[in-house]
Amino acid sequence: MEVHQNHAKNSSLEVFRMNRMAAFGILAACILFGAFAQVLFKVGLTRIEGEINIFTPGGFIRMLLTPHILTGAVLYALSFFLWLLALSKFQLSFMYPMLSLAYIVTTLLAFVWLHEPVRLSRWIGVVLIIIGAILVGLNRDLWP
Repeated sequence: MEVHQNHAKNSSLEVFRMNRMAAFGILAACILFGAFAQVLFKVGLTRIEGEINIFTPGGFIRMLLTPHILTGAVLYALSFFLWLLALSKFQLSFMYPMLSLAYIVTTLLAFVWLHEPVRLSRWIGVVLIIIGAILVGLNRDLWP
């Protein structure tokens, strides 16, 4: 009987770990898709020739049909649906602070891909966000 209970306990622990890893994977994909979407929006907007008024039907459609913006919108939609899925696995008080990691990924992508200058004060802010995410992650009561 004791062997069976230990096996059941170990089995449920394995399921818990797998669910937690899957939830973290969903969160990571949500963050990555959202960050790449932001960069693609920026690239798409800089490649539109001339002035564009997105408040006119023609300007709005022209903007949406820009390949980078269209791809970014698809990634952003995927990020949104992954966010909803992640919310079903995690507590909101854990998830929302973890979503701040998207600021870090977006800053790194802007620095590397767009060659945007990032001042020391922004890097300090990025480090503070990382510290905050670690502190939130240390509270295991909020984990799935």
